[in-house]
Amino acid sequence: MRHLVPALAAALLMAVFIAFDLARPLGAHPWWSQKTLLIGTPIGLILASIARLKLSTFAQITAFGAATLLAFAAARYGQLQFAASYAEDQLAGQAWYFGWIFTAISGAAFLTAIFDCFALSYDSRNAPTKTG
Repeated sequence: MRHLVPALAAALLMAVFIAFDLARPLGAHPWWSQKTLLIGTPIGLILASIARLKLSTFAQITAFGAATLLAFAAARYGQLQFAASYAEDQLAGQAWYFGWIFTAISGAAFLTAIFDCFALSYDSRNAPTKTG
């Protein structure tokens, strides 16, 4: 049951991002800013659950944090190139769109790993100790 709590917390936080459309001010296209988060979030939660089986929490946070930064950089680069080409560069438009989907995937996985780290520290502090 403990492994579901971080995924649920990350899902709730991503739901807030979707509800308040927080991807739009960060550079996502207004027409599909919520759609990219809706596509990427469940995939990221599944990815984090699978990665949890093989990777330590620190490795997850490092890997998913770096992936989030790289995906956001790709999305931003695609946005700038697409705008500079006056919406003619289809490859840049796809980099923008898929960059935001991968940002949502890695961001949801990153949040799950962070919440998992907090859950681990909470469990270790509240574990019963043996005395005697």
